[in-house]
Amino acid sequence: MGKSLKPALQGILRVCFVVIVGGPAGFIGGSVGVAPAAAQSSLPVPKFDEGDVKEIDAPPLPAYPKPASLLRFPTNWTANEIYVDADTLVVGQDRVVRYALVIRSASGAENVSYEGLRCETGERRVYAFGRRDSTWSPARNSAWRPIVDARINRQHFEFWLDVFCDGRVIEPREKLIANIKRGGRGREQSIPSD
Repeated sequence: MGKSLKPALQGILRVCFVVIVGGPAGFIGGSVGVAPAAAQSSLPVPKFDEGDVKEIDAPPLPAYPKPASLLRFPTNWTANEIYVDADTLVVGQDRVVRYALVIRSASGAENVSYEGLRCETGERRVYAFGRRDSTWSPARNSAWRPIVDARINRQHFEFWLDVFCDGRVIEPREKLIANIKRGGRGREQSIPSD
């Protein structure tokens, strides 16, 4: 291959990589890499001004969820049952909604995690995972991750879009609980009886 053809071919491959991996948003933005969460979900995600509020890096882990305090989050997009522990549901001074999440499969297997969600940035973070002995194991990678509308773990997108957040603003705790029970803010008629 001639020397003049090699740089041209590399440029074409670089553009193909951006379009395939980063999508049109990655190409238009002029950067190589994965498109941001806002481009992937096609919803605008505002910037978070880190200077306003300092996040608690490692909040104290709550008591392990008890069956009596679990709020069922009704869905029609998974066979799994999704629960949020009402006793751990808190809105921090750092504008992070924290909660224990329990996902129960049809066979009864459970995944338990303690998580945080930022309405302002459309990000989530896992602080710890539940163990079989009802204790917590701190997450090895507890970085903030963009929330995307995906088939797997779609509850995070639903929580951000229609349960915990009203745009950039966190709903009051009473509304969070009502939104969880009915499967989202826009489902007024479907609040299940206790």
